[in-house]
Amino acid sequence: MVSLQIKTQKLTPDVALVSLQGVLNDQTADQLYREFKDFIADKIYKFVVDLAQLDRIGSAGLGVFISFIDTLETNKGTIVFVKPNSKVNTTFKMFKLSAFYSVTNSQEDALKEIQALTK
Repeated sequence: MVSLQIKTQKLTPDVALVSLQGVLNDQTADQLYREFKDFIADKIYKFVVDLAQLDRIGSAGLGVFISFIDTLETNKGTIVFVKPNSKVNTTFKMFKLSAFYSVTNSQEDALKEIQALTK
């Protein structure tokens, strides 16, 4: 059975940390989609997404992040990814996700990137 664990917390009043562990694919994407919808309903539009423990991501998982591009941009928000493994990074490159969102090596760098991107 495929599983995805999601842990969330607020890093600042307007930035949420979303840590993913497991597999993000067509079986688990709805779970992540609901998490993002809940944050957006609370007017949180800036996200650090820690991928250090995400094993794989499929097209449905990428679709979750792509589906929020307009909403985030409209509200001066963004997503910055942290530490994707080589499989996840390859998928990001294949689907050109880095054209929309940044990738960093630490949460601290991600926060700096968010501040720079959303000024």
